[in-house]
Amino acid sequence: MDTILYATDCTKNSISTLNYALNLSETVKAKLVVLHIYDIPPVRTSNIRSPEQLNKLAMNEHKELLEDYCRKNLNQNLSKNQLICEVAENTSISKGIIDRIGKANIDLLIIGMKDEHSSRGFFSGNIANKLIDKNLCPILIIPPHHNYKKVKKIAYASDFESSDIIAIEKLAVIAERYNAEIEVVHIPTMDEYAAMQQMEWFKELLKVQVAYKNISFHMVLANSIEQGLRIHISDTNADILSMLERENKSLFASIFNKDIIKKMETLVTIPILCYNS
Repeated sequence: MDTILYATDCTKNSISTLNYALNLSETVKAKLVVLHIYDIPPVRTSNIRSPEQLNKLAMNEHKELLEDYCRKNLNQNLSKNQLICEVAENTSISKGIIDRIGKANIDLLIIGMKDEHSSRGFFSGNIANKLIDKNLCPILIIPPHHNYKKVKKIAYASDFESSDIIAIEKLAVIAERYNAEIEVVHIPTMDEYAAMQQMEWFKELLKVQVAYKNISFHMVLANSIEQGLRIHISDTNADILSMLERENKSLFASIFNKDIIKKMETLVTIPILCYNS
């Protein structure tokens, strides 16, 4: 992993996510780019400056604000290239992030989950889904006020499909830096009779294709995927929940459905890492 992009709204409520992004980047030895998307309000009165001058002034002002924000809340000397601050003007947060990712390879995008203090509808589940649909890169979504701690367990919600192998292989890059356990979790449906056989097949396939060995397997019986994941996370104290967004079954999309997310407070108290198939 070479580059992590963290998009921030530069508010007090995003400080914990900023610290999480820095600590993660240092652990996996990746460059951290901190990005702030701003919007220039329309000028309603005459102005002696040209639009180009106004845009440049706005960019410089927001860049200074972002650097001050990082310097103050991270106690970092930015001149040492420990992180890179960038700003971009766009009326759409998601479009601004997509444009930035399109300019250079990003290995992981970190965004904060919307809370009641967010502005411009910043980083709601809808924005996360828009970004996932673009198949840009893995996305790590951090709940409000979640403080960084060493990652010991990562729960991965699996359907025992071949596409899960690729996602777990990518996940192992992060897990290896922490020597964290990857918990492969499956919540079987009521009509799924061959779940145990599937799991054994998947174990053998994973053993051949993924070098990382600190992996365990778990089957959780529950009335729904959401309930099963909530039970597992509570029982094992997982630090991150990882998922693969699937075109047909869409585990991730179901969790971030507007109606369901309100019921998932106990689940989204930990970061969610989403890969796209």
